[in-house]
Amino acid sequence: MNKVKKIIIYAVNALLLILIGICLIKIHSYGNVLLSQKAADFWAGDSDARFAQVSCFFPVDAKADVNAVSAFRATIDKKLTDAGTTLKTEGETWTDAYSAEGKVTVTGERTSSEATAIGVGGNFFLFHPYTLISGSYIGEDDIMKDRVVLDYELAWKLFGGASLEGMTVTIDGVPYYVAGVVRRETDKFSLKAFSGQPVIYMAYSTLAALDENTGIDCYEIAMPDPISNFAKTFVQDSFKSANGVAVENSTRYSFTSISGIFKNFGSRSMATTGVIYPYWENAARVTEVYIARLYVFVVLLGIFPFICLVVLAVLAVKWLTAKLKLLKFELWDAWDDRYAREAAWKEHRRQRRLKGDSTRAKAQPRKPKRAARRAKSNGQEPKVENELNIDVESIVREIMSEMENAEIN
Repeated sequence: MNKVKKIIIYAVNALLLILIGICLIKIHSYGNVLLSQKAADFWAGDSDARFAQVSCFFPVDAKADVNAVSAFRATIDKKLTDAGTTLKTEGETWTDAYSAEGKVTVTGERTSSEATAIGVGGNFFLFHPYTLISGSYIGEDDIMKDRVVLDYELAWKLFGGASLEGMTVTIDGVPYYVAGVVRRETDKFSLKAFSGQPVIYMAYSTLAALDENTGIDCYEIAMPDPISNFAKTFVQDSFKSANGVAVENSTRYSFTSISGIFKNFGSRSMATTGVIYPYWENAARVTEVYIARLYVFVVLLGIFPFICLVVLAVLAVKWLTAKLKLLKFELWDAWDDRYAREAAWKEHRRQRRLKGDSTRAKAQPRKPKRAARRAKSNGQEPKVENELNIDVESIVREIMSEMENAEIN
């Protein structure tokens, strides 16, 4: 491969990786846009324990009521204790909220307006932390249930301003005091999901008094989650008789959860449960679609770098295999050289022994004398030397006898 092709491949891979990084940043950003999905983080605070936020939505023809919520609340502490969770000694271990939706006509100083009425109970504004422009929120602990919160659009329609704390609006001729004014979410997901009507927030009991058909549409809880899906399973089983649809908000934007969208792609678009989701849940579902689309882009953009990585890995394996083979041969050569050196050293030692043996062999005739002396010192007669001595003496006698005979003659 020439240098120009390599540069092009590197540049394409760098560009694709940059685009993948941008997509991942957008995924992270989208996952943190909706504060209505962050109640578990808000409630956990600095705690190291794992918390989960679970929402349960009820069908139109099987809405829950306050009694069902109270019965469920009574079982939470025991369920957590049985699961091994230590309850807080100060403050609450868990928090929850519930809401219902209706339609009302609200009259202010300037005009009247149709509005979406959301009846709230529990710690609703922890789960939906709207920006407070003026005044304060309302809560379940409020003694007086005639206080309401207006969104910014309704406040401007009715009064032409946003500083309305203590002012009065009327619904069906009944006065209600404005506790505060909030600004709803302005992100693109919430704007897509919202119906467009201005909103008034009031106590659930107040909305139920205005409309006897009011029932709880949504129940939300932030609680410890000692094991995965503990909180979701607990909520789902508790409201199973009401056919509630439980959603775990805490992990809904993880890759595992988003992959479920593709698994249930066809059935996800079908409404078979009779549930009408509130706008904040629809906004969350729109967010899931955007994130799922970005994951698709990440996969598509990652195909070419992945192929290049595989090719590079194969080449690296081949190179490493060749190096290992070469190293193997070098080790064998070194091993053979070691044995060759050992064989040479053994041969050298053998030659030295042979040379020493030949030297000792030359000096061998002197050994019988030393052996004879050692034998005499030990009182023994050396056999070999005796035999030699006997032969010499016989020869000497024969010579002397011959000499004597010669002199006589």
